[in-house]
Amino acid sequence: MNSAEIRRRFIEYYKRLGFLLLPRAPLLHPSIPMSFVMSAGLVQVETALARSSQRPGDRFVLIQDCFRHFDLDKVGTDDIHLSLFEMPGAFMFGPIDKKETIRQMWTLATSVLGIDRSRIWASYFRGGKVLNNNLPPDEVTHQTWLEMGLGEDRIVGLGEDVNYWLQGNGIDGMGTIRKAGPNTELFYDRGPEKACGANCKPGCRCGRFVEFSNSLFICYEVDPDTEKFYPMEEPFTETVIGTERVAMILQGVPSVFETDRYQMILEAIRHFARNSNLPDPIVVEAERVLADHLRALYFLVADGAPPPGKNGRERIMKLLIRRAATRQAILGIQDPEFLPRLVECISKSASNNGLTMHEVKERLVSYFTTETERFLEKCGTGIPSIRTISERE
Repeated sequence: MNSAEIRRRFIEYYKRLGFLLLPRAPLLHPSIPMSFVMSAGLVQVETALARSSQRPGDRFVLIQDCFRHFDLDKVGTDDIHLSLFEMPGAFMFGPIDKKETIRQMWTLATSVLGIDRSRIWASYFRGGKVLNNNLPPDEVTHQTWLEMGLGEDRIVGLGEDVNYWLQGNGIDGMGTIRKAGPNTELFYDRGPEKACGANCKPGCRCGRFVEFSNSLFICYEVDPDTEKFYPMEEPFTETVIGTERVAMILQGVPSVFETDRYQMILEAIRHFARNSNLPDPIVVEAERVLADHLRALYFLVADGAPPPGKNGRERIMKLLIRRAATRQAILGIQDPEFLPRLVECISKSASNNGLTMHEVKERLVSYFTTETERFLEKCGTGIPSIRTISERE
């Protein structure tokens, strides 16, 4: 199943359940002027909560592109991390019905998307201390997964670091209060041969278990002075999947970089690569970082990202370009046609997102070329020097 079909099935499933389709929001959202906002799909929900009297309903579905600059160092080091990824999400406002949400989540995973249920594990909040609050285990979620047919041996209670969601410091300029609540996650078991040991379970970072969906039960607000929780006037639930991770599972490939969304991009990179004397791990990491960062740059530029510089968004653009330029140098890519060709490949893979703007290619090539020239002036021509400066940046 390709990525476009995963997206379509998600939307159609929730629309049949009465969810209203919202448009994609830009990665650079005006509610936070100095940073990349869309690290998750919550910004539109925050906006809707602020205007609850004008909200056209209580159930919404959307397909949101997300960018996480804080995950850049993870890209290329494993099979699942991307800085730019797609997050289909469904939101329900009002009293939380965990059983209904979990039933929807299970039906989506097993019947709509067709993920092998014998390989699915679930997690729930086992209880613990969050800020100044001692919280009990989420037994309703635990019991509901049992009712869905999951055996006790494939349901795992995890702590607050995994299965309790606590919002950051809110959206700047909107005066939002932090929100919190337990969550539950679904994991795909890639097989015992990937296990780190006999007790390997979801929550382990060895790569055996891939989290591909989660539901948040957002029911508390945080007192800014005491950090105590109190019930929200209007709680809500959020259920999301990661398109690229679901595609990896359904397409039977070992990493998100080998799904349909990245195949054409990696083939183009390999066509231009000239340094064939490097160890395989270095080549794989360089290819993945280059593919991810150029795709992130394309989406960011399409949404209005500024030229690279020293402040806020400009610095993130500079960091992305320098990290990509470093890998380009490591792979020995010098052909001036490389960047235009890659941008064309990325544009084709993004066509379903409505981001095929004619000016994006020219603007991205200009940003990349200018910053790369500035970068090379600092570090000279040697790859070791490029690596050193890039790591400092």
